[in-house]
Formats: sequence, structure tokens, C-alpha cells
Amino acid sequence: MLEIIAMVSGMLVMILEMTGARVMAPHLGTSIIVWTSLIGVVLACLALGAWLGGRLADREASTRQLALILAWAGGGMGLTALLHEPVAAWVTTSVFNPYLAAVLCASLLFGLPATSFGMVTPYVIRLAMTDVSTSGQVVGRLYALSTLGSIVGTFLGGFVLISWFGSTHILLAGSTVMLLLSVLVCMRPVRGRACLLVLVALAAWLSESWTRFQEKNGGVISVETPYNHIRIARTMNMHGRELLYLSTDPGRFQSAMYVDDPVELALSYTRLYALGPLLAPRAQRVLMLGGGGYSVPKWLLAGRSGLKTDKMRVDVVEIDPGMTRVAKEYFQLPEDERLRVFHEDVRVFCNRNTEQYDLVFVDVFGSSYTVPFHAGTVEAAAAMRRAVADDGILLMNVIASAEGEAANLLWSIRNGLAEHFAEVHVLAVQEPDNASVIQNFMLLALPHPRPGVLAADELASYRERLMPSGPDVAPLRDEFAPVERYALPLALSDY
Repeated sequence: MLEIIAMVSGMLVMILEMTGARVMAPHLGTSIIVWTSLIGVVLACLALGAWLGGRLADREASTRQLALILAWAGGGMGLTALLHEPVAAWVTTSVFNPYLAAVLCASLLFGLPATSFGMVTPYVIRLAMTDVSTSGQVVGRLYALSTLGSIVGTFLGGFVLISWFGSTHILLAGSTVMLLLSVLVCMRPVRGRACLLVLVALAAWLSESWTRFQEKNGGVISVETPYNHIRIARTMNMHGRELLYLSTDPGRFQSAMYVDDPVELALSYTRLYALGPLLAPRAQRVLMLGGGGYSVPKWLLAGRSGLKTDKMRVDVVEIDPGMTRVAKEYFQLPEDERLRVFHEDVRVFCNRNTEQYDLVFVDVFGSSYTVPFHAGTVEAAAAMRRAVADDGILLMNVIASAEGEAANLLWSIRNGLAEHFAEVHVLAVQEPDNASVIQNFMLLALPHPRPGVLAADELASYRERLMPSGPDVAPLRDEFAPVERYALPLALSDY
């Protein structure tokens, strides 16, 4: 029984940590700040728990006490399941430093269960140790089983649970398992822990009922996928038009759709992709790196771009199959033989791709602030260049500023593209007259020189968005790509 407890507790610790990232993402994002805070807090609490568990075991080594520790761990997971929404919302509205907010949120939500889990292993070791001469074997066996459980929990959480179940349900299930173990370890007294089990079951029912109520009444819809915690909701823009938007990070739309016109480009930065068809009016082969809500592919296939659509082929590379399902279910992505979807990493796709495209559109933010580091390097630019036909166009969305602390990300990616493309221009989307504002920028990359590429009268609105040369920032490389450091000013700007 003690071996089972060691293994199960090790498994649930990893599931708790992986689920924690999903719990915090809607409120604090998925930046390196969040991950660092979560891992640091959990490790600190595990260390504290190990110290407390060792001291407690030397004072009173009993199955009854072990049962209480297991109940604390289960109860802590249950409290996290019930309270993560209001606690995280309170932290983000009360604490305006992103570092402090992330650490505080992780501490409040995961401090109790992580500390309780940390107490389990030393206490189990103390109960299992009956002979000093075999203490090494006992310690080694139980730590090995705990580590094995952590390995199982990592793969189970990443490959199965998060892909199929919501964060709240995963936490409630973990809570139930620990409470059942507590009861099995010590049947007496069982009343308090039985009540906790009833409460967990009631909480699971209430959680499911509340989710269905929100969806039925037009509230926020939450969807868990292998890669994202997606929120879908409706809002009105400044012109009074109703929008359905998709968000994976707080405070920003990753995609949006007009309810009254699903194929119209609703976000300002997506409308700059219209520059591609203007510069390549005979384009038929289009590659979109990053699907999101599939607004640009829908726009292309519906014929709104001005390109001929009868022989058009649009290939979309989207790493998250759950994102594609959301686009079909909520954002009216049609089944279309002209559309091919590849569910894989954009860099992996580009590395093995042998086809060339007239237009390549890139929109691959891993969070609101950063592109995946391996998608913005010189080596990635080389792979993208191979995908662009000699008379083709590449357009890449980047969130940054053109000058100041937040400019490094933009210019490092731009300079990386410039090593493989003959011309690379930077166009500001929202405020071209204010280079220091954090906003969307569109990188226009041309395989061969095209003097006066934006000189035509019909391109005047694009020409006015051109940014002058920026700082001489070294391009990102696979060997060294500090995108998180470059993106920190963007994260801080939201606080």
C-alpha cells in the first residue's frame, strides 16, 4: 500500500503542475514569467513539505497521520479546482506587477496541495522503514516509485488528460483519488474524509452545470486542447458590430469573426495580409503558418482577396488540432477541398517541405507576446525562403514596438529574414506615426529585389505604414534566441 501511495502521489504532483499552467493561462498568459513562477512555487512547496513531513514522521509515525496528510493533499486539489477562477481574477485585478502576480497566484492556488504532496514521501519512507540495515533499499525503492509515478503523470497529463478533460475536472479527479487513498489507509475515523468526498462529487456536478449554463446563456466558452486553454466569447466593437472572438491569453484577441459576415477580416492586422494579393495578383498557391481562428484562409477561399479561387489551394499549418476543431465548430470554417490542414509544428513543416507557394502568411505566436523561438531564427527564415516562389511574397505578423525596449524582438526577426530575402520591409499596423507604441507589425519579405514595390498609387495606404531602419539587433539563431527576454517589455506593458 505504501508503494502505491508513493507512486500515485508522484503522479498527481506532475498532473497538478501541468494543469496549473492551464489554470493560470486565461488570467496571466503563458509567458516565461508564468511558467517560472509555477515551477518555482511548486518546487519550493515540495521542499517545504518534505521538511515538514520528515519532522512529523519522527514525532508520530502512524497510518492515521498519513491518512490526514493524504486528505490535506486531496482537499488542497479540491480547493484549487473550486477557487482558481475567483482567486486568479482577484490577483490579476489587484496586483499590477507581472512577476509578483504570477508568484502570488501560483502560491495561493498550489501552495497547499504541493506542500501536502511533499510531505507524503518522507512520511511513507518512515513508515516503511523497519530495519536500519535495509534503509537504503527502502528509500531507493520508494523514491524510484515516486519518480516513476511522476513520469507516468507527465505523459498521462500531457498526452491524455489535458487533451480530453477540463482543468477543473482533472483537479477534482486528483482530489478524489487522494481522498480515497486516505480512506483506504485508515478507515477510522472516516466521517470527515467521507464528507470531503461528497463535497468533491458535488463540486464536480456544480462545475459541469455552471459550464453548461454559461454556454447556454452566451457566456464565455472554455475549451481545453492539447496546446491551449481557449476562451470564446462575444463582444461589440466600437462600430456596434458583434464579434465572436478567440483568446488564449488574457487581454488580447488571437482571432475574431464578425457574426454578420464570417469571412470578413475583423482584426486590423489581418487586413494587412491583403497586401499579398495586391503584390501577387496571380497567386494561386497559399501557405498559412498558424491557423488560429482561420480568418485569413476563410477570407481567401471566399474570394474576398481579389484572387481567382477556382484553382486556389490554401495549405494551413496549425500545431493544435483542437484549434482547428474550434474554428470549425464556432468560427464557421467550411469543409473545402481547396483547403489542406497540417497539424504539426511550423518549423518541422518548413524543414521538410519541398513545395513552393506564391504567398506565405506567418502568424505563429505561442502567446500574446512571443513567437516560438525556432520560428523566428535565421535558420527558420532559410526554411521559409525555400517555401516562397521566386516571384512570391512572405508576410509575417510580429507584436512589438519599432523603437525602445520592446523593439528588439521585431528587428531581430526582421534581420534574420534579411539574411535570406533580398528585401524586408516593416509596416506598422495600428499607429505608423508612433514607433514606440507596442502594436502589430507586418514584415514584408521579397525573394528578389523589387524597387519601388509599394510605389503604385493604390498602395499608398501601405506605403504610409513603412518604418525606417531600426536598431542593429543581432538576428535570432537556433543556437541563441532570447525571445522571452526580448518579449518581457511587451508583457510588462499590460500591467
